[in-house]
Amino acid sequence: MLRVGKVKESVLKRSVLRQIHNKTVYGSPAPGEDAGLFPMSADNSRIAISVNPVEGWTLAPQRAVYGAINSLVAADAIPEAIAVTILMPEGTEEAQLKVLMRELDHCCQQEKIQLIAGHTAVSPFVKTLIISVTAIGVAAIEMSEEAAKADVYKNYDLVVAGTVGREGAAMIALEKEEQLQDRYAASYIETAQHLFDNGSMRAAAKAVREAGAVNIHDIREGGIFAGFWEMAAAAKVGLDIDLKKIPIKQHTIEVCEYFNLNPYMLRSGGCLLIACENGQNMVSLLEDAGITAAVVGRTTNQNDRIIRYDDEIRFLEPPKVDEYYKII
Repeated sequence: MLRVGKVKESVLKRSVLRQIHNKTVYGSPAPGEDAGLFPMSADNSRIAISVNPVEGWTLAPQRAVYGAINSLVAADAIPEAIAVTILMPEGTEEAQLKVLMRELDHCCQQEKIQLIAGHTAVSPFVKTLIISVTAIGVAAIEMSEEAAKADVYKNYDLVVAGTVGREGAAMIALEKEEQLQDRYAASYIETAQHLFDNGSMRAAAKAVREAGAVNIHDIREGGIFAGFWEMAAAAKVGLDIDLKKIPIKQHTIEVCEYFNLNPYMLRSGGCLLIACENGQNMVSLLEDAGITAAVVGRTTNQNDRIIRYDDEIRFLEPPKVDEYYKII
């Protein structure tokens, strides 16, 4: 029986990807890939397409639009438009739909993308809001032959852009406000509820391109630990990570401690994992763009995927169920 959340990597490869035989020249779809690439015959541009689900009403418009933006940014594409399928449970009021659409439109205007198509329905088969977002972007620069043959075993710096766990922490703070009031002041909870107000990494795109990123991964379900594993598995590299260097807000830590959750395994929309030659240069450029960032470790040519905390060493495990599911 399949578990809740994203399917395991082994299931993805065995029962999904191995069943697909007609792929693009770039090999899409593939494990660890945030957006599929499709060449345009008229010029050297590439179309990037990603598909992202959003479940539940909490922060749904922001999660839908920011998720679309970040998946395309990770594919080195300029976001252009999204199309959405909205499925609502029986009993949904028209006023709820109107508010949802207004917020979706506001986010699209803010991010300068178009909402070009969609489908909206009330379904007896769903128990909560389900949004499926198809995002479309353009990458004008063709991947060079040298980049395509890059030595994936070379040691690269790993940079985390954005603070981890903030998407999940904001959702929990909104949904569990009454419980949190037993320990925290209302103003503290309110700040936590706004952690994901700007989860777009669009501002990071220019900095990431200028700094010569080798690989970019959009972190979301399963948190930064899942992101580490997915990037390493896709590139067939080892990792050496310093846990204390991973950027995280204290509000995220406090929310997770209250519910006994691991913040590094909590959904982390608005966060990118970047492999690059010069991590400090990447961090400087991201900080100039107003984005919190830190060098957290390196890729290695070993098989081990190590997480360090002071003198302690643990080995990274395959992604597990996102911590958010433990409280819903």
